[in-house]
Amino acid sequence: MRKWFRSRCLISAGLRDHIKRHYSAATNDVERVAITGGSSGDTIIDLHNISKLSPESPLLIYLPPFSTASIDKPFQLPTFLKRRPTVVVNYHWDGFSPFETSKTKQIDPPASTDGSNEDESSPPPLSWPVPIHDTTRAYDWIIQNLSPPHTQRRNIYLYGSYLGASLAVSLALTETRPHERMAVRGCVAFNGIYNWTKFLADHPINNPDPNIDAEEEVLLRQDDAYFRQMKQYAEALFGNPNHLFDPFASPTLFFITPGLYAPSSFTESALSPGEELLLFKPPKSSRLVFPPRTSTLRIPETLLLHTKPPPLPPSVLKQWYAGKDGKKNKAYPGNNFQSQAEELGKYMRLSIDKAETLRDFSWEGLEEELDKDFWTKEADRRIQIHDVGGINKDHTLGRKGEEVVAPWLELQLSGRPLRTSDVQDLYGPRKRREQ
Repeated sequence: MRKWFRSRCLISAGLRDHIKRHYSAATNDVERVAITGGSSGDTIIDLHNISKLSPESPLLIYLPPFSTASIDKPFQLPTFLKRRPTVVVNYHWDGFSPFETSKTKQIDPPASTDGSNEDESSPPPLSWPVPIHDTTRAYDWIIQNLSPPHTQRRNIYLYGSYLGASLAVSLALTETRPHERMAVRGCVAFNGIYNWTKFLADHPINNPDPNIDAEEEVLLRQDDAYFRQMKQYAEALFGNPNHLFDPFASPTLFFITPGLYAPSSFTESALSPGEELLLFKPPKSSRLVFPPRTSTLRIPETLLLHTKPPPLPPSVLKQWYAGKDGKKNKAYPGNNFQSQAEELGKYMRLSIDKAETLRDFSWEGLEEELDKDFWTKEADRRIQIHDVGGINKDHTLGRKGEEVVAPWLELQLSGRPLRTSDVQDLYGPRKRREQ
């Protein structure tokens, strides 16, 4: 039987007077902490290997592929995290989870939108934005309780997959602050949806391609079972189509405007038939400046992993290869885990400003290396994208993916200054990304 007790502070120097009371239980070398005070109830985090290493050791935060808030025992860590100090955030996110128990329910689309069929006594569904609230609450607790003493520093690295991937990327983009003693330094994300608005009918990605026939159009629209689940349960996960436009849900939208209006439902167009006949045009997508010029944020070291999408129709594949051989780096066609990762990676690389790169490297005495395309090489080094093969039935990364993550993570945790040559050292020669 677990014995619940009022938790002591893990690192006394990290406590602040305003921290809300929490309780913890230790079992099988894992300490489970309940952070109280949220509108969604307690936010449960599991602390793995925290007491075994020094408070200056790099810390990993793991956001599981789906909600694990209802699971009674700690969620199993990926292999590459098992021996490292890791905090698992068991966020709430109703709507869909293969880990569901009898305590949770998958949410069916509502029968009425006017509230007439709602039971006022029932609690609200724990859909968006509850997951990001749980995540930021857990992150605040970690900063306040696990910070190193005095002037020492501690680096945080995030790993998230599927639903957890978008949460991890959003947290990394908004909490990577190099000047802070303890903050996010890097992120690994696997098979995330980084722009949920692509599932809406008005998004240009869903317009038929006039250059291919109907049969090839069907092949272009096919996707793997896990990606199809994300699209199928988007309404249950978010509740309101406006939530898809939240950059904390769709982190690509930190860098660009969505280029479409928010519809009233997940399946209908935001434009009425009359407006379409009048050739009423949606707003154009445009670039945004992120991080803001005056902020202390920095684009984090990022590893975006994706499974291999279904094969493309022959003519589309030929066009894509022709585009990649040209001057413009063409994203993978369609809407799939690969194209989602490539779109996000593209804008993250473009946001790594030349001035930032000069500032980061000149103080290390590397002025002689700063040739005219050094900052482009640095963007390629900092934002890496890898295909890790086919999907696994249990939503895990798989052997090929772990072989990519392990050296990347080892390099990040080594503490030595990173160089643009590190990519070649780890993965062999890479063709320079063309703009």
